[in-house]
Amino acid sequence: MTIFRFALIKGLRSPGTFAFNCIIPLVLILIRPLWTGDIFLSGFGLLTMIIWGGSFLMAQGILNDRADGALTRILAGPISMFNYLTQNLLAFMVPMTVQVILVTLLGAILYDWSLTLALALFLCYTVFTISAVAMSFAWNCLFKTKDGSFGSFSAVVTFGTFLSGAFVPLETFPEGLLQYVGAILPSYWAMRGLNTLSLTDVTITGDYWIAIAAMLLFAIAFLLYGGKRRMI
Repeated sequence: MTIFRFALIKGLRSPGTFAFNCIIPLVLILIRPLWTGDIFLSGFGLLTMIIWGGSFLMAQGILNDRADGALTRILAGPISMFNYLTQNLLAFMVPMTVQVILVTLLGAILYDWSLTLALALFLCYTVFTISAVAMSFAWNCLFKTKDGSFGSFSAVVTFGTFLSGAFVPLETFPEGLLQYVGAILPSYWAMRGLNTLSLTDVTITGDYWIAIAAMLLFAIAFLLYGGKRRMI
């Protein structure tokens, strides 16, 4: 697991990536109004944006390996491309999975979330993490420079979080196509799954499982696309 260890260390070595994956989520869960509905912004939507941004910053490690020639040197040894990608993708998911565990645990302690709600949130955010990492991996495979990838993906995250309802509830949008444009992104389905949950009376509905299935399908599609791209 040498590649896994170095990918994890290299990713978290960046101050921005470390903040997104280790600091901001823990600060966010301590701001009570975000999780109790006392203000317009929702901590659940903000956490979705943070996971999406953190996954992209971690996934840029593969792009950096391509740009500086490290990938060519790694594959010159007894390491297959499948092994390299698998260990890197696992390394990208670990920090965000840990943060989701901590956030759900702290939420249960601080805000009296039920076990059912905490588990439902953990599952939804974890599946979204998988799809976000897969999308970030596929996106970075399209570019050869870090600047081009970062600039374009920043725009996607900005508009994607808005159109998915992470900042503004979709119910406030005019009725019609605008409410469903975000369905082409995993963040839309993450918010759809989260919006089926109630802080008081938690009932897992079919809409929740549809959202989970949609995110898994996105993850599979992105991994297949990225895995077929020529890396070197």
